[in-house]
This record gives sequence, C-alpha cells and structure tokens, in this order.
Amino acid sequence: MVKALWKIGLLGLINLVYPHKIFAMLSLLTLFVLLDPMLWQGLGQLIGNIAAKISYKFNLPSKDNYTCKANYILPFIGKWTVVNGSADKEMSHSWGIVNQRYAYDFIVVDDKGMSYDGNNKSVQNYYCFGKNIIAPADGIVVRISGKHKDSRTNGKKAFCDTWDIRGNFIIIKHAEKEYSLIAHLMPDSITVKVGDSVKQSEVIARCGNTGNTSEPHIHFQLQSGKSFFTSVGLPIAFSNIHAQGKKPYWQQDKRTRQTEPIHIDDSDKVFIGRGLEVENLL
Repeated sequence: MVKALWKIGLLGLINLVYPHKIFAMLSLLTLFVLLDPMLWQGLGQLIGNIAAKISYKFNLPSKDNYTCKANYILPFIGKWTVVNGSADKEMSHSWGIVNQRYAYDFIVVDDKGMSYDGNNKSVQNYYCFGKNIIAPADGIVVRISGKHKDSRTNGKKAFCDTWDIRGNFIIIKHAEKEYSLIAHLMPDSITVKVGDSVKQSEVIARCGNTGNTSEPHIHFQLQSGKSFFTSVGLPIAFSNIHAQGKKPYWQQDKRTRQTEPIHIDDSDKVFIGRGLEVENLL
C-alpha cells in the first residue's frame, strides 16, 4: 500500500513538472487499481493464469490425469451444500481461472433451500456463519490472514470490503505441490499459525463472510503451490464422505440441475458438484 502511494505521488509530481495527458492517465490508472481490489487481484489472476499454463505446458491437471497425493475430507463438520464447483467444466467454480478451476463454495441450507433465517443483511442469520472449519488432511500451515472484517451481505450481490478477495484464509501444505486454501474465514477465529503441523479433522477456524462474498460461506480449493495467483487448481476426489442431491436447493438455484456424485472405481473416493449436500463420515 505504501509503495503504491509513492508511485501515485511520483506520477503526480512528474505530471506537475512535465504536464502531459499520458502521465495524468497513468496516475489515475494507478489510483484506480489501488482503490479497487477486485481489479487489482483480477489482473494478478490473469497474469498468473498465463504463467501457470506455461509452467504446465498447457497440459493442466484434470480428474482423468491427476490423483491426489493425500486423502482429503471436507473442511467442515455436518451437512453442507455445494453451491459452486465441480470436477467438470459445466459446473466448475471458475473454469477459465485455472487456479480456481476445481474450487468449491459451501453453505448450509435448510429443508426449504434457504441459507439463512430472518434478515439476510445480518451475517449472524446465516446457518453456516461461525461454524467450525477443520483441516482437510494432515499438513503444515504455510500462510494465514486473519484480520479482515466481514463484508456486507444481502444474499444476492457480492461485496468485497477488504483488500484481499479471499478475506481471511489459511493455506496448508499437505504434500509436494499440493496445498489447500480455505477462504472467507471469520475475523480472529483462526487457531493456528504459520509453521504449525495440523492433523486431519482438527478445528482450525470458523466460517465467516470476509473478502469477496455475497453471503457467509467457505471457499475451498486444492492448488499446486502457495501462491494464489500462479498456482494451478487440482481436482479433488474426497475420501470417506457422503453426498446426495439437495432438492430444495435446486428449486432456489436456477443454474443447478440434478447431479450425482462420481465414485472412483471401488474406492471410497468421490468427486462432488453443485447441488449436492455433503458431509464427512467421521
């Protein structure tokens, strides 16, 4: 932030000494990028996409050619519903953004398909808000951010009231080139620090509404490195979970049709997708 302000000041001084519309435009553009985290991080992801594709020689991981090194469970306790995400392009979280290609968004919904009770502008009224978040596999915490405040919400439009679209997050290294990212965590709820070893199912934080979000939820993805921008998203076949369709949710989300979990041969591993209610079999 300080460096960005220095750049703006420098461009402004240059424009005063040597008035020119190019310097003025550059100064305004720098200010605009600084004040708009969505644009700034969108540019980062665009550049990161290109770098990631080149590093993989455009042969990106898919559910047909990649097998997870660790065994992953869902990063929460109880029944949650997949509102974004799949191992396939049709219902992918963000197929064109390669680091989020296999990401998932999870919420808790009731028997009417609703994710809250009462006023949808209060984060406390959402069923998943404040629920415990757990480590999806054994690993070492390599990066955290936990001081962002919850963003506004109305259950429809996404707001980003922080400088990071992830809000509060935890990144855990589980194996070589295999890291998990859990985002939108509650302020001051993270119970681990960088360098800590965590065990699968250990409580590490609580669900919040920080970062770029339309309502409290958990964003979860597996990626090839620590960097949110230059890593490649990895498909996840979850172990020892139960998944079934959540019909009331389909009635609320017009994007979603009936989906089924995809089981891997005779193992307990399964790929999940939007519209499924999922839970760990702990």
